[in-house]
Amino acid sequence: MPLQPKYRNRGSYTDRIVPAAQMASLPPPPYRDAYPVKLPDGDWVFLPLLPLPPDFDTAIAYLCITENSFALEERLSTAMAELARPLRPDIVVGMPTLGMVVAASVGRKLGHPHYVPLSYSRKFWFEDELSIPVNSITTPVQPKTVYIDPRMLERLDGKRVLLVEDVISTGGTVAAELALMKKIGAHVVGVITAIRETRVWSAKLSSIDPAYLAMVNSPIRCPLFRKSGEGWVPDWATLPE
Repeated sequence: MPLQPKYRNRGSYTDRIVPAAQMASLPPPPYRDAYPVKLPDGDWVFLPLLPLPPDFDTAIAYLCITENSFALEERLSTAMAELARPLRPDIVVGMPTLGMVVAASVGRKLGHPHYVPLSYSRKFWFEDELSIPVNSITTPVQPKTVYIDPRMLERLDGKRVLLVEDVISTGGTVAAELALMKKIGAHVVGVITAIRETRVWSAKLSSIDPAYLAMVNSPIRCPLFRKSGEGWVPDWATLPE
């Protein structure tokens, strides 16, 4: 028996972009399956709501850049490049796996010839001392190790480094990326993510180094959502500043 019907009740993942002319303002809650996020150009994108374990009474507006439309990725990476431009970065570093999609796009739009991709896969020529453990909100019980290819180190020597990620939520992956850059002596001038989710990440980063907070920016941001009846209501106290 085909497996597809068994999982059809999981919903679907499709972002929907709505022009500003068709929606003047944010509709009132509760929201059922998706939440409209305002893009920098004034249009809106409906992102699916993802309930979070362990009790599934809270949710985030879920951005998954590898599963998003090319149109949304293009808009977000363009906005990210504009946020990065004043920092005058010489090189972009991308976190695996999803962050590498926007990192490559941002690097190209900044006019760079290449970028530095990090890796969760340990190649035989990698070194353990050029790695750092990491976990994230979507894989909290499966800690990973992120590596930098030693052959990429020359791209960072004496350069102004920009870290690019798709999402910052708990701050786990960005904290690991910052720790790895510090470990290898890279000069990080900023962290640009496609979206900032809630404020949990800010507490984590500030506990490591208060200076990290001012380094993080993104074109869009979202609060945490709390279950209310048959829908979800934004907890505006959790909206990133």
